[in-house]
Amino acid sequence: MKGFDQMQTLKFVAPIFLSAIVHTAASSGETGAPVAMPAADSDSSRRVKTLLDKVQRTLRAFKGGTFVMGDWGTDSGAPYDIEADSRPVHKVTLDAFSMMAYKVTYDDFDTFTDASGNERIDMDPFGILARAPNRPAGVSWHGAKAYCQWLKELTNRRFDLPTEAQWEYAARSGGRKVLFATDNGKIERPRNFPREWQHGEKEPPLPDVGSFPPNRAGLYGMSENTGEWVNDWFVENYYKVSPQRNPTGPDTGIRKVQRGSVGGRAEIAAMVFMREKRLPQPLEDTYPNGVSYDKRVTVPFPGYSSHLVDNFRCVVSAVPIAR
Repeated sequence: MKGFDQMQTLKFVAPIFLSAIVHTAASSGETGAPVAMPAADSDSSRRVKTLLDKVQRTLRAFKGGTFVMGDWGTDSGAPYDIEADSRPVHKVTLDAFSMMAYKVTYDDFDTFTDASGNERIDMDPFGILARAPNRPAGVSWHGAKAYCQWLKELTNRRFDLPTEAQWEYAARSGGRKVLFATDNGKIERPRNFPREWQHGEKEPPLPDVGSFPPNRAGLYGMSENTGEWVNDWFVENYYKVSPQRNPTGPDTGIRKVQRGSVGGRAEIAAMVFMREKRLPQPLEDTYPNGVSYDKRVTVPFPGYSSHLVDNFRCVVSAVPIAR
């Protein structure tokens, strides 16, 4: 198909893996402290090797190309998105990259935190109830970034969070003009999208990754009912000044961009150009003085934990992308 190639990439060779797990690898970018790696003969190292095999097996390759990014509007000329930050439409050219077919799961992220000496995410009572090995992991932007950078250190490949442009290009199966990142570009509940929310029901746990058919590029869950972190800072008018080639977003900001189904199970929230802005370390309310709403204290989620719907996947770029 035009715009992507299902050939798998990234030849992970044993010498790279073995040398990586016997030394301390420094995290780069905005993730901070060095990451301590497990001994080569430990159970943790075997889990890491299994994870790397999975990553290699489930990458989907895109040849890159040029597409028109953003909300292109209805046939009558009206925008789909009531927010202006998904406009104006603008031409974008991307170099080749590969993207994980699935969101990173709790099992994947536990392998990372156990190997690197970090605490496991979402271990509070509510988080534990929603946890399952193959569900998408609820991670802060910092945790998502650290995970992708960890893969970069292990493999000596250009792993990172996707840019916003890479995410949209992949969701649209190589830049096709489709409204939803489903197998047919439409939403057909519950076959390829979560069912309607029913009044009075409790919000069900997120489904396991791969519960619905992939888009035409072989990517699962790009339009579902969660948001996915991308690398870019959010600035409302960025599309007006975005460079054409490999845009990476503003240099600084307060909130990061999320893409995907950014408003839950509403169909409009799952359109491929919809954007959401989120604090990279989300906040939660705690009630140290009882249950009084007026006495609540807002604090960051601990460690790499986050809301259950803050998910992610990584990409590996064929050429360096300036940040």
